[in-house]
Amino acid sequence: MQKEQQVFLKEQLSILDTNERLKLYKRASTLRKNQQSRQKPRDDERLSRGKSLDDFVLQILLQETGDVPVDRTSGNGTVIWLGPKSCSVRSADERVECSIPRSIHVAIGDRVSFGPRGDEYSIVAVMPRSTVLSRPDVDNGRIERVIAANVDVVVVVVSVIAPPLHPRLIDRYMIAIQRGGAKMLLAINKVDLLDGQTRPVELAKLEPYRGIVAMTLCSTTDGTGIDELRTMVTGQTCAFVGHSGVGKSSLINAFDPNLQLLTRSVSVGYGRGAHTTTASTLLRLADGTQVIDTPGVRSFGLWDIGRSELAWYFPEFEDYQSDCKFRNCTHSHEPACGVKSAVARGLISSPRYEAYMRILTLA
Repeated sequence: MQKEQQVFLKEQLSILDTNERLKLYKRASTLRKNQQSRQKPRDDERLSRGKSLDDFVLQILLQETGDVPVDRTSGNGTVIWLGPKSCSVRSADERVECSIPRSIHVAIGDRVSFGPRGDEYSIVAVMPRSTVLSRPDVDNGRIERVIAANVDVVVVVVSVIAPPLHPRLIDRYMIAIQRGGAKMLLAINKVDLLDGQTRPVELAKLEPYRGIVAMTLCSTTDGTGIDELRTMVTGQTCAFVGHSGVGKSSLINAFDPNLQLLTRSVSVGYGRGAHTTTASTLLRLADGTQVIDTPGVRSFGLWDIGRSELAWYFPEFEDYQSDCKFRNCTHSHEPACGVKSAVARGLISSPRYEAYMRILTLA
């Protein structure tokens, strides 16, 4: 195996989630034991100086990527569309369709290298990610699913009235985005549905987030805030996320009507959004801004968040944690807690503290 191949394969190994990496090492361990069992006893000394478990892991990765030497890769690019077993890669100004080997996990926005595999192209390696937005797998919470990679801004789109505003989703996205290294922008859509009676009630739900996250009010119906939102993301790579039916695709269409992304009305009677976007797509606008349209979610879980680190993802706690009596204070039951004191004095909003406590009980 060439040195360049080892470098690429080790980078790919670092991209795998914990569960998949564990499976790979188990397979490598079994392969090594089977190989050693076939050796003659006099070979034991040589075997002890032979391949390590990591060598077997890299060999499996090399085989499953089609045994493509690094110097034969056809090129590098960015994943702009992602399906179950294939993806589209933008390389220079070309779109290349690639299969995805079983051992490689690709996310929209990933920078990848690809090479020939039979009559098609296949992903060879995923480059290290600068930022990620991830969540637990819906069917298996022990597996991490990366929603988008290498984005500068995650635009969390919420709506008022239809579907109704859900602050709990905002709280969870805030944690996941901070943890992944991107910036967050909160876009409150469909404000044209608010009247004199509902407007103060709905907007009051957003008060806990003022000063800790950038936000803007917008509507694709009357054009409110569209120019402001466009300015806030111009020149950056951004992912639009949120519940189904909040208007993510409609907002992107407002940036450039020529995109003509499919949209659908909210289900009557339940106020729930309909899943119009079924696969993530990265779109490049005329000014160089890149936008990722993601499928809507019903709920959003947090990946591998620990109780001891949770408070650091609530930035309004930071100024008061030094006032806690205990260094390992969880700000829940301990006496002389600076954070709880700040809540009691109105310096930290009660809804945000309640959100922290809800998540803490599940961590």
